Amino acid sequence: MQNVTYLGWVSNGNVKKINYKSKKVMTMPMEERTIVKGMHTALVDEETFNIVQDMIKSRTSTRVKSYDWLLKGLLTCKECGKKLSIVPQKHKNKTTFYVRCNTYACNTHLHLCTPHSNNLEKLTNYVLEQIKGRCNEFLDENKYMQVANSSKDKILKDRFNFQNEIKVLEKKVKDIGKTIDKLYEDKCKGLFEDEDFSRIYSKQTELRKETTERIKYLEKQLEREDSSVDINKLVKDFIELKEITRTMMVSLIDRIEVSEDKEITIYYKFNILNIRKLDDENELINVG
Repeated sequence: MQNVTYLGWVSNGNVKKINYKSKKVMTMPMEERTIVKGMHTALVDEETFNIVQDMIKSRTSTRVKSYDWLLKGLLTCKECGKKLSIVPQKHKNKTTFYVRCNTYACNTHLHLCTPHSNNLEKLTNYVLEQIKGRCNEFLDENKYMQVANSSKDKILKDRFNFQNEIKVLEKKVKDIGKTIDKLYEDKCKGLFEDEDFSRIYSKQTELRKETTERIKYLEKQLEREDSSVDINKLVKDFIELKEITRTMMVSLIDRIEVSEDKEITIYYKFNILNIRKLDDENELINVG
């Protein structure tokens, strides 16, 4: 379910011809399409749709035979950033699963990374224990109010900074576009040699690409803060449910980093859960 039609939206510009001479087309990324909301009755609500998209993204490049597991797609290698997959080890009476870095698995002989081998069952239990502990801490009224009040100004400041930076970067992208247009005009007038034009043009297009990617990243951070998900309900459900589902996990967790030294760092999708008070000091740490 990746089609925005389910939300009652209409999407135009989904594909684009490579050039006017070719019949081949390329699929355009979602941010470059024209989307009009509220065109017809939605089949699903936006929150459910977004959860499904997160589940689809989380399982990208992590297919391992027919096995399915709770942390699938959420575990990443701290050293190389790649996903962690699972490897079964069959014994006489049972099969034990271990997580393994995909970089190591694909290029073992190149020594680009290390196995990061961890017992999947023990790792899953540890992660669930940590999440439940953080959720209980969040719901503790005194701790919650202390963290919320201390972090409120920081979150508002971050949002303000993000919005301002986006405005500056959007202007920068426009200026780069004008620079490229001017370069082309000067080249046509014979003011540039082909070699010089190519060098400057490549530099400007690369700068535009980097700036555009930064804008997308900042917009994603703002979207997280604008999420319509009820964090309190999500946290309570996680604590009260006897069996945790993957839907619950991808709704709450952005990623779980596993280091070579078996250190586990959980990154939540909500900044308020990433910010926590140190036990012995009056300061906040933000793991996200």
